[in-house]
Amino acid sequence: MIISLLILATFIYAGVMIFMPNSFKRTLWIAVSFIVIAGSLVALVLNDTDHLGMREASATRTEKLIPLQSKQRSLGIKPLGTGSERVILYRSTQTAKVQKTTTAATTTLITTGQSAQVKITTTHWIYRSHFDKLLFSLGKPSHQVARREYRFVLPATWQTTTIR
Repeated sequence: MIISLLILATFIYAGVMIFMPNSFKRTLWIAVSFIVIAGSLVALVLNDTDHLGMREASATRTEKLIPLQSKQRSLGIKPLGTGSERVILYRSTQTAKVQKTTTAATTTLITTGQSAQVKITTTHWIYRSHFDKLLFSLGKPSHQVARREYRFVLPATWQTTTIR
């Protein structure tokens, strides 16, 4: 909707500049349409860079871990690049397939505890109100992932295995 408003204000600005005779009414139309154009552009840029009209919402789920291999109670760690980055391989009871922790905005923590589980906290960007969604829905989709945190809790009987 804000893009439509921007296009409409641009046509009004151009039409007034071309077709209206020089008068106070012309100056007023030019000023109002210019303010609408500038405001729309600023709102679009702020929505893109600072998520104007959006807020963060978090959802947490906990899954029990099962070993990667049937006899070895372990969590797989695969180093990437220079070694400061890594991918953690795990298997949960909800899916039999091996899962991976990979995204640019991911935090991974490994702690010790009583039972083997992973707590996944996902933070999404959602629109603050229906009006904000109406204005900016063409620009950014709702529920875009802002960040994700994996918190692995492993008992003392488990170990981490480096996979090459």
